[in-house]
Amino acid sequence: MKIIFFCPSTTTINGGIKHIFRMAETLIAQGHDAAVFEQNTQRPTWFASTAPIVGQGAGQGIFTPDAQHIYVVPEDQPHILADFARLPQRKVIYSQNHFYGALGLPNGGSYADFGVTDILCSGKTIYDHAQLRHPKLHARIIPCAVDAAQFKPAAQKKNIIAYMPRKRAIEAAYIRDMFRFAHPECADWEWQEIANASEAEAAQILANAKVFLSLSRLEGFGLTPLEAMASGCVVAGFTGIGGREYANIENGFWAAEDDFPACVAALAQATTLATSTERLTPYHQACAATLAAYTPQTFNDAVKSVWTSILAG
Repeated sequence: MKIIFFCPSTTTINGGIKHIFRMAETLIAQGHDAAVFEQNTQRPTWFASTAPIVGQGAGQGIFTPDAQHIYVVPEDQPHILADFARLPQRKVIYSQNHFYGALGLPNGGSYADFGVTDILCSGKTIYDHAQLRHPKLHARIIPCAVDAAQFKPAAQKKNIIAYMPRKRAIEAAYIRDMFRFAHPECADWEWQEIANASEAEAAQILANAKVFLSLSRLEGFGLTPLEAMASGCVVAGFTGIGGREYANIENGFWAAEDDFPACVAALAQATTLATSTERLTPYHQACAATLAAYTPQTFNDAVKSVWTSILAG
């Protein structure tokens, strides 16, 4: 049985792409035949992967009718499923953001209408949505993973607020302006944007920063705040909804969605905590307890359990 993961262009920096490759790698390590389909057979340059890549090239037999193949398709590309519906290949959805999944399903239809049997969910919020929205499918959770070998604190951190404004560009500018206005005592703090960065570059920024401002929005899960925790940052900001799965009063200073005054206040609390050595220890302990549920091992174990069930039919 060959498992083929369909992937958007790998030139796009997107955590979902990384986890597609990670799952393919894990399946191969567990003895399965897996590959990633990328239309131009282009390997990602912003993170390292050993997963084999197939493309549109002749002779690869990817689109030849074959009941021994399983197609794994992202949740936001149902147009691909429409093309595959006539083929005997088994079909699985890998949903990493259920909000985007709504963009391409017409007239209240279901993935089941395209012959999909299973939906892999990268978080509990997505899982709950899948059970409600696609009750005919077998919904299964494969939690995201944070690589502690990659995301870890630097020996000496700096007064840096790291932030990723891609989903909240206007909000980022507003919060930064209001924070500087309301908290002049933090005027010496440097703001460092994470944009178009490789995995290694993002890890280095987080390693050096004392604080991470979470600008999550409409997330199925939201991995970056956890990577920030692993990097020793004090986290403040928004959960993006999906982050409610792990956010609590012990591991961050969280604001309700779009409550910008609360976010500015949370950021101030984070900078205060980040400069208080004795209070940091219980905070980092709380983060470690949170991160224990999102390790490469928990990811690998879930991949093995879920795919054993899927392949058993």
